[in-house]
Amino acid sequence: METVQIPRKMLEDIYDAHEKIDQILETLEVLMDEATLKRLKKGEEELKNGDYVDAKPEEIEVLLR
Repeated sequence: METVQIPRKMLEDIYDAHEKIDQILETLEVLMDEATLKRLKKGEEELKNGDYVDAKPEEIEVLLR
């Protein structure tokens, strides 16, 4: 069996680059999805207008009914 040694710093850099690429791809997916963009815009407007409810995590399920 063959092995390859990679310096830890290089491996960390590769991992960081991979994470950044994933973030960019996720952003592009959102920007290409018109329905998601509409939901985000609506949510921003609701937040701006104060049209929201503060809730504890255990209260959320009850509020969504």
